[in-house]
Amino acid sequence: MNECVGRFFLPIFLFYFGFIFLGSLVGLTIGLLTGNILIALILGFFIGIAIAIIVHAIVLIIINRVCFRNTNSSC
Repeated sequence: MNECVGRFFLPIFLFYFGFIFLGSLVGLTIGLLTGNILIALILGFFIGIAIAIIVHAIVLIIINRVCFRNTNSSC
């Protein structure tokens, strides 16, 4: 089971960085529209973190199902 979970560490980190970056871009867009870039970037960072945590939970559910199925089929 540990070998199966170890394969998914890089995609999880890429999800985090990707959604944090995406949230920051959304925050930058909001900041350019409102004229307050610093507050919008901070807000965008937290939006990105929130989306990343939600996606992380979904990915963990998928990993749990895949690894559990692989472990049970090898017994």
